[in-house]
Amino acid sequence: MQYTQIVPYIMLLLAIIVARWTPIRYAVRLALVFVAAAVAAGLLSKALTPLAVIPICLLALFIWIPGQFKPNKYLTAISYGLFIILALALANHLVPGFYNLPVFINEQLSVDSAPFNMYLNLDKPLIGIFIYLFYLKSRETSSFTKNHGLTVVKVVGLLATIMIPLALMIGYVRVDIKYPELGWLWMLNNLFFVCLAEEALFRGFIQNGFTRLFPKTPFFSYASIAVAAVLFGLAHYKGGPIYVALAAVAGLFYGFAYQKTNRLDAAVLVHFGFNTIHFLLFSYPNLQSLK
Repeated sequence: MQYTQIVPYIMLLLAIIVARWTPIRYAVRLALVFVAAAVAAGLLSKALTPLAVIPICLLALFIWIPGQFKPNKYLTAISYGLFIILALALANHLVPGFYNLPVFINEQLSVDSAPFNMYLNLDKPLIGIFIYLFYLKSRETSSFTKNHGLTVVKVVGLLATIMIPLALMIGYVRVDIKYPELGWLWMLNNLFFVCLAEEALFRGFIQNGFTRLFPKTPFFSYASIAVAAVLFGLAHYKGGPIYVALAAVAGLFYGFAYQKTNRLDAAVLVHFGFNTIHFLLFSYPNLQSLK
């Protein structure tokens, strides 16, 4: 792995940090500078082709236009709908022009675990960055508190209590305590480039959008959680039907953490916490016998 290959990802990480943790009056311009630097570095290192610049700009425009110009509800729905379609395509690496950096290829962490691939992605993190900058940043008015942290711990504990016995019972995983050599890189990637992007899309944008669209009643609040969770599960279709079902169940807990705290950080931390438990203590991604 050469230095020039990792520069785009360093720039993206800085864009995420700025977008998430700096005041809004500085965040947008500074984060976009880092995004532009990531794109430039990606073009120079051949991780991006010029074709990739088009969907990146469109992704930003589709979520920026409704907040900037306040069009009527039909144009807003079209713009946000196009954003979701393009975001899902980028999240599933279906858009041409991106050559993400491979870290693990057909890696087997244990003798009976299925081989898996892990890439450092340039496409997926952009979804979370643009959602934070142009949709969520101005809506999150409270800080992350001790009570929010306690909610995260409780939800992770409840999720693990339900999901782990279920996964063991159906033979999806077994207990497998380990710390791989590049475990730190998996954690860094999973937190900032996977969990944050997925939670921004499915909880911060889709679940939040449904909640704002319908009356503020318990029924519609929980319906919004369920809709986002089902879509989250379906987005994991490459892992097969069992993985889709497990991801949808986990999505209910991520959605509850978001609904309970109104903080995307909480959903991200629950997601990352459960993923880390899975990665370090159980077969990852699953037992090979299921393939």
